[in-house]
Amino acid sequence: MKRNKAQTKERNKGLWKFYTLAGILIVSILAIAAYLLYQKIYYGNRWYQGTVVNDVDLSGQTLEESKRTITSMHENYILQITGRDQGSLSVAGEDIQYEFGISSEFDALFEKQHENIQIIPKKHAYQDVEYTVSYERDRLKKILQDSVLVKGSDGYQIVRPVSAHVQFSEENQRYELIEEVRGNKIVLDNLLEAVDHILCQAKTEMDLTDELTYPGIYKAPQVVSTDEALQKELAACNYAALRYIVWNMGEGVTEQITPVEMSQWIRYQNGVVKIDQNAVQKWVESFCLKYKTVGRNRKILSHTGKTVEIRGGDYGWQLNYEETLKQAKKAVKAEIDHSAIDAYLDNPSEENRGALILKRKVQYAYTAFQKDFRKEGQSAEDYFPVDWDTGNYTEVCLKHQKVYVFRNGKVKFSCRCITGRPVEGRTTPLGAFYVKEHKREYTLTGEDYKTPVKNWVRVTWSGTGFHPATWQPWSRWTKDLYKTKGSHGCINLSVEDAAIIYDMVPYREAVFIH
Repeated sequence: MKRNKAQTKERNKGLWKFYTLAGILIVSILAIAAYLLYQKIYYGNRWYQGTVVNDVDLSGQTLEESKRTITSMHENYILQITGRDQGSLSVAGEDIQYEFGISSEFDALFEKQHENIQIIPKKHAYQDVEYTVSYERDRLKKILQDSVLVKGSDGYQIVRPVSAHVQFSEENQRYELIEEVRGNKIVLDNLLEAVDHILCQAKTEMDLTDELTYPGIYKAPQVVSTDEALQKELAACNYAALRYIVWNMGEGVTEQITPVEMSQWIRYQNGVVKIDQNAVQKWVESFCLKYKTVGRNRKILSHTGKTVEIRGGDYGWQLNYEETLKQAKKAVKAEIDHSAIDAYLDNPSEENRGALILKRKVQYAYTAFQKDFRKEGQSAEDYFPVDWDTGNYTEVCLKHQKVYVFRNGKVKFSCRCITGRPVEGRTTPLGAFYVKEHKREYTLTGEDYKTPVKNWVRVTWSGTGFHPATWQPWSRWTKDLYKTKGSHGCINLSVEDAAIIYDMVPYREAVFIH
């Protein structure tokens, strides 16, 4: 009996739960039905909540109310256009005879929204809905064409786009990537088309800086910094230009081809670096001329104690042009380890710069006694102002027909001479020369003579030198004798004096003839 009562109690409890859940379900169904009925009745002729058409909130408005709302917004229509660099333009509807109307597309959109009852509130955003709009297109074009956005003004400069490009920086001694300049140059036809679209949507604001919405409004640079070909050009030019080709001239002076010079000779075409060989040649020519003293005017202390200017001759310094050119051409094309260049680009320290130095030995065609480089403040023409041994040299004075040998700055020996006869083809050359050879036995050779001599001391490669002339009338020598008895250009000496000159004047010592 007790067991039956417990079972009955448990059964009643289950029935109670069932009826409770059923009641809740019925109430929920009725609530939903009531909500749907409300939605159907209230929003049957209204836009649902969260409805935005062309940026205008129409939530809860009837179709007619929404039409009046939109229409009223365009009674005094003004389109505000914002451009790059804070440029702006206002287009008033009255200036283009703007007329606004609601198109059938608007009604169709309303009908489509009400095909189904909205159960869960959600946002309805409709963009690019076309209205019935008319305006004078020619007037709009004229306004845009004459606007500050297109023509510019004193306060708003029109900047044309500039493509990204590779450029050498003298300050940083490397090629660098110069980013593109977007500028603010407008493509008028594209702007007109975009504005036409905005007017048809009856929007009142237009932001031209939104490039996703309004692409192609501004003239774009042809090349941008992300271009892979540009990155390739940057690397190739740096690998070619980053080098220092150094010649040690002595006395703490160096000459070098730097990345600055290299950048002026480099041309990048079709993915390949080309070096202007003519430009390299001109640099070497200038380099050789800078350090050339052969033929330069000099001022020497003469036997009189006065200064005499010596012009011309072949004494002095002169680089070997052909060898120097070979050095330069080989060095500008030499492959430098790219990792060393990359290290320098990351950290332009002196240590990393050192890995880019290519040293070359100076090659001379002619040399002199000393270099005597220019001092601070002197011009390039003053290089080697005194390149001979100022204490030890030989002076030949044609006016006095004398030879003077200087030792330690004083005349140690002097003697008479007979120089070339002053007629065409027989004069003694003037200038600064050097002793080129000594020969105890030598044969003088001309068109109509062959004369053996002793103690020959060559001064010029064309055949001028010191030598004894036994055929000259030394007993009646005068300083004017050369005018009638002059040589074919050589410096004639007596037998005794020729022997002294031979022993006293060494190889490569300067000989000044004036």
